[in-house]
Parts: sequence; structure tokens; C-alpha cells
Amino acid sequence: MNSSTESKSTNDGSVSEAQSAFDAMTIPQQRAAVFRLQAGRETVEAFAVAFILALLFRAFIAEAFVIPTGSMAPALMGAHKDVFCDECGQQFPIGASLENRTPALQKVVVGGICPNCRHVNSLDLANDANEQTFSGDRILVSKFAYTLKEPKRWDVIVFKVPVNPKQNYIKRLVGLPEETVSIQYGDVYAKSNSETDSSQFGEIQRKPPEKLLAMSHLVYDSQHQPKALLEAGYPSRLQPWSPGIDTIPTDSWKVTETAEGMTATVEAAEGETKWLRYYHHFPDEQQWRAAINGESLADVDPQTGRLITDFYAYDSYLNVASDRVYDVKPSPVGVSRLKRMLGQTRTAGVFRSSYESGGDLAQFRGTVQYGGSYHGSGGVHWVGDLIVSQTIETSADAQQLRFEIVEAGVRHVCEIDLPTGEAKLTLDDGQEHAFDGDSNLHPIAETAVRAGQQHDFRFSNADDELRLWIDGGLVAFQSPTTFDFNSIVPREENQPRFDGPGNPLDAAPIAVAVTGGSATLSQWTIHRDKYYIAVDTSDDGMLDYDMGALRRFVGAGARPDEIVRDIQLLMGEPTIWADFPGWQSRRAVSFRMEEDQFFPMGDNSPESLDARCWAGKKTRLGNYASPDKDAYKFADVSYVPRDLLVGKALLVFWPHPWKSPLPFWPNLDRMQRIK
Repeated sequence: MNSSTESKSTNDGSVSEAQSAFDAMTIPQQRAAVFRLQAGRETVEAFAVAFILALLFRAFIAEAFVIPTGSMAPALMGAHKDVFCDECGQQFPIGASLENRTPALQKVVVGGICPNCRHVNSLDLANDANEQTFSGDRILVSKFAYTLKEPKRWDVIVFKVPVNPKQNYIKRLVGLPEETVSIQYGDVYAKSNSETDSSQFGEIQRKPPEKLLAMSHLVYDSQHQPKALLEAGYPSRLQPWSPGIDTIPTDSWKVTETAEGMTATVEAAEGETKWLRYYHHFPDEQQWRAAINGESLADVDPQTGRLITDFYAYDSYLNVASDRVYDVKPSPVGVSRLKRMLGQTRTAGVFRSSYESGGDLAQFRGTVQYGGSYHGSGGVHWVGDLIVSQTIETSADAQQLRFEIVEAGVRHVCEIDLPTGEAKLTLDDGQEHAFDGDSNLHPIAETAVRAGQQHDFRFSNADDELRLWIDGGLVAFQSPTTFDFNSIVPREENQPRFDGPGNPLDAAPIAVAVTGGSATLSQWTIHRDKYYIAVDTSDDGMLDYDMGALRRFVGAGARPDEIVRDIQLLMGEPTIWADFPGWQSRRAVSFRMEEDQFFPMGDNSPESLDARCWAGKKTRLGNYASPDKDAYKFADVSYVPRDLLVGKALLVFWPHPWKSPLPFWPNLDRMQRIK
């Protein structure tokens, strides 16, 4: 008898009811029953295997994480708001993590400062769904990445934070094992612990090109023009200039700014050079109010220039106590997992009838606070490492293009000979200085640029290295374009310079010039490099400056916020830069790594709890305790041990969706590889 139809007996020799029913079936029915049983078993097995594989995948290969805070902003964002500037249309995120620090909403983010035009934007929380708070980026982390290869400097890593090893942190890896890493003037230096020369920091650590661009911050975008300033006649940041002349030349570049953007044109005689400079200035609060009220700002000096600073738009979140906005506060209670995945973190709440949503922030009667640090309303540290992008079309008879970035009075120059396409770099502070390498006074490169063409140019001075991109491609020079800035300007003399309108130097740090022929410039964008603050404790604020020295300068009783305000005012007064002792009071800090020790920092340097200042924090606050004696084994160290590394951050796979024009509209621009 076929085994599939053979009767199965019980222990007492009788046939079970199930077996009797099976025996009564026809052969096709028996086969169908067997197939159903096997299919059901295979389905259960498939789910079990998939579940086990998912657990294994999560444990050993990759895992998804949600960014909780803004310490890596703007590359990775925690809870935040996306803002489109009311005046210039520039899109920028601002942090809102402070809204989630307590179960009951205590603070509400009601505005932010545009990084481009510095307009203070008031948020319409009641009527614009896209100005509500979004959850942080969801990222994918490779747990396998560091099994086969060592972590690299500038990787974005996830690790168990030493001060609380149950909690995951995400930062950028800056210091490697068995080296001493130092921070000064925003730059990172490192040297091997085996080096015996204790007087030097070692070599500056340069970011690869894609890291440099990914970590940069917007300073100015000519394609986003603020409408109120156009109507008020506020002077352009781009002004014609002539060396040694205190007034603006009238026979040079013509700059036209409209709501659609900016264009600048010039005609130069053969052998004649025409300059266009960038002056970093923007209206203060009173001038903005005047412009919005329809008053003229045409009498503002077009040649005024401020220092470019480490202003973080993400940290400019303006916040007030929640009871000034809500009668019934939004709550995380009742928000489903699905809604959280789609970007909603709290219920809607009920607004106060007196709250004017999107209205003037003066309604809060002086209770508005700027960010979570002294940096909120403006930067505190001067940044000389800049990146400028321009789109330029030249005529067939044009002879030369020249790009210039000034830092501490030193001109970092790139000249392109238009008949041949040869690019040449120069370091000039009244005399020319050599780049790294033997007799390397002028690194040279061959390019495809010729007169009569249009190209996109990008020129950068960052980390003691000059780089040139043309139409998105990095230009390869025939000799090193790196240099030792400290050999040109000693550390103790590193400060901004100003020699009057005819030679503004750091007051107008970026310029372009055309020699011979005509040219049209249709786009001008400026970014700044990351600025790492040199601190080893946050007790006196995230500031480079020796606050004791500054208190002796401004007055012994001065509060940190008063000192910061004075520094920010000084940034806009070039004539007194030379007398400010704060340049010499900027600190340098060093951290020594031993074997299997890593030093991470957050991209958002003013608002990042990282290896610079987490050591001993919980000890000082007295808020840690555990029956496990090893739970806080590393609570007082300034590094991450290898055992606490989790993996490498790979990509943002699920940023918050937009809430209009349709609910859950995908935010495709934010889905990207993490650099």
C-alpha cells in the first residue's frame, strides 16, 4: 500500500478519528491535504527564519537609528523645524530638540534666523503644517564596517557613550588611537604619541573634498534676494572695488539684484583689471524693521564689512515658554508608532487666543531666547576658512580670471590664464610664500577653461590647502597646494586685518577680477568651513576665549552673555580689530589617545556634548548610579574605547515627510548617503 494512504494506529491498535477521516478521502483529496499541511508548515518556517535573520541582521550587520538631537546638524538633524525665509526664500533647518527634553512641553520654538539674509522668521505654528516640529532623521548604521577595516578620521560613527553606556551617540570621528589630537582656531591637529616635540601640535588634519563640502555652512547665496531690502535700497554685498581707492569706482562692475537673483557685468580694456568684492554685512534689528515698514536704507555704507563667524542657523531657534503659546500643550501621549514614523511627535494642542501665529515676535514681550548657547543670535568666533562658488561667462577677448580669499591679511589667489587655461596659485601678504614641496612658489594646473566660455568655478581655502573645482570636477595641480599657515602668520599674530576701504582685507575677504574683455557673473555662493571650539569643559560656555582674560579687559563683573554680546558687536567694527586682546586669549586644547581609544566630536560644535567635555560630567552632577560596577567605567575619560563602537553611519533612509501639499509627501532630497 502507498505510504501516503497507510493507516496510522494508536497505541492500543485502534485508528484515530483524524486518520479515519483522511483514509476516507480520495487520492486527489489526500494529496491536496498534504500540500496544504506542508505549505502551512513552510509559511511558519519562513516567518521564523525571517525573524531570526532580522535579529541577526540587526545584531551583527546593520540597524536603524533615529537622530535625537542636533549635535550633528545640519548633516544629520534631530527634532527640528524646516524654515523657508519669509524674505529671501532660503530653506534652512532650526533645532527643536529642546521641545522633547521633558515629557510636558516646557519650551516652544517660534522662530529662526536665516543664514543668508539674517532675517528673523516668525513661524506660523497654527496654520502651516510644515512649520511644526518634525522628528529626527532615521539613519542606517553598518555594524559590520569596522570588523574588516579600521575606522577612518572624519567617519560618522555610532557608539555607546562612555558616560552612559546604555545610550547610543552619533558623532564624527576626529582623533585616532595612539595620537594626541589638538584644537586651535577651529582646526584639528594630530601627532603620534611617539613624537617627542611637546611644543608643537603636529600636522593639521585636512578634510577630503567631499567631507569639506558636506560639512560646510552657508554664508551667502546671491540667488536668494530679500524683497524688503531690495525695495529699501539696501546696498548689495557685492561691490566694485579698486586697490588703494577709498570710494567705489563707477566704471567697473555693474551689479543688478532682483527677486529672481543677481547678475553682475563688466567690460575691461586690454590689460585692465576690474575687481568685484564681497562685503559681509546685513541689516541689524532696527534696519530690518525699517525696511519692512517701507523706509529707505539707501544711505547705509556699502563698504562696511563684518567678520564671517561660526554662526549656526540650526542653533538660532528662538524659543519661549510653552504657556505663552498654548492653553492646552501638545503631548507625546497618544501619538502612535506609525505617526511617529511619519514625523509627528506630539498631539496638536490648543493655542492661546492671544497668540498671533506667525506674527511679530515682539508679542512675547522680551521673553524670547536665542538657541541653547551664546551663539544663537550670531557667531562668536571668526572663521577664515571659506569656499566660494561662482558662475562666470567671459568674452572671447578676455585675458584672465582671478579669485581671491583673504585670511589674516594673507591673499590666497587663483589666477586662470584664459587664452591657455593654465591655473596658478599664490600666497601673498606683501611677499609671496611657498607651498609645501621643494621651491613650490606657484602650483600650476592645466584646465579646459578658455575665453568665450561659461563655467562653474569653486575655490576654497580650508585646512591650509587651496582647492579649485571647475564644472563640479576637482582640478589636479602639478605640485602640492597645501601649506603651513603658521609659518606665514605666527599663531600669536593670527587675527583679522583691516587697512581701510582701499585695502579692506578680512573686512571684504572674497573677490573676483577680470582682466581684459567682458564678463557676466550670474551666481555667487559662499560657505564656511567647520569651526571646532577649543574647550575641555562646558562650565563657562562653548567659547574659545579665556574668559578670565576677557573679564579683565571688559570689567571684572561682566557676565558671559555680556562679553559675548560685546564680541559680536566688535566683529562688525574693523577699525578696532587690532586692539582686541581676545585674539590672543583664544585657547588651544589637546587630548591624548592610547591604544583602542577614539576621539569623536559633533558637527554642531557649540551644541554638542562630545569627547571635549563629557568627561566627569555625570560625576560632577552626581546623577549616576548602577549595581554594575563597570557601568560607568569610562565616565571620566575623553575618548570612546573600541569596545563601545557600534558601527558606521551609512545613509539617511527615512527623513521626515512633508505635511503638504499632501500628507506624508516624501522628502526625497534628504534621502542621502552620509558623508
